[in-house]
Amino acid sequence: MRTTKDDTKVRSRFFAATRATACIWVCVLGCLALLALAGCSGQSKGSNAESSTAPAVGNHMAGVAADVYISEAAIKATPAPWALESPSSAVRSYLDWTSYAYRIAQSKVASATMSGPEGVRVDAYIQFNIEKQRLMDQKLVSLELGKPKVTATSAVVPAKETWTYSYLSTSKGNKLLGGPYTAKYDSSYKLIKTKNGTWIVDSVKAQALTPLK
Repeated sequence: MRTTKDDTKVRSRFFAATRATACIWVCVLGCLALLALAGCSGQSKGSNAESSTAPAVGNHMAGVAADVYISEAAIKATPAPWALESPSSAVRSYLDWTSYAYRIAQSKVASATMSGPEGVRVDAYIQFNIEKQRLMDQKLVSLELGKPKVTATSAVVPAKETWTYSYLSTSKGNKLLGGPYTAKYDSSYKLIKTKNGTWIVDSVKAQALTPLK
């Protein structure tokens, strides 16, 4: 990681590769139109501070190269450690860490809270924003989780969600591009139980109740 005086520069090159490479290359799935369809939450904060260079992370994709600057303060604003002991706590951890991943343009940081296929979707949304030269900064306003439907190996957790979100530039200083906006969803989180007995999010269905920017 190379230190600079400005923001962290995340070199995001999108060529096909494997997880064994030093930089994991990714692509954008342009069909992602809904705001954070894989879930949103707001533990991230944008500010200007000294920072360093790190590779972007992702999954098996292809596309163009981009430089993304992330403040040191944003990188340090990590959510609480994930709690995956129950379906409901796993949903909350997923939302917190996915939001953090959106803010710092690094999907890998949230990978412990979700399955591989869901990780690809989260990564794709990050790269979709990067191609638009923006970052997502979002905050959970309210979250109402319904009663989980649980089997031996899977669970479904309904939710009602309200968020605020903004778009920030990927350039130095992360200038505000738009927002804050408000979004409301009726959502359903499908989770699977791991061999270790913990729960992770496998997929999300979200119905937007407000127009999305």
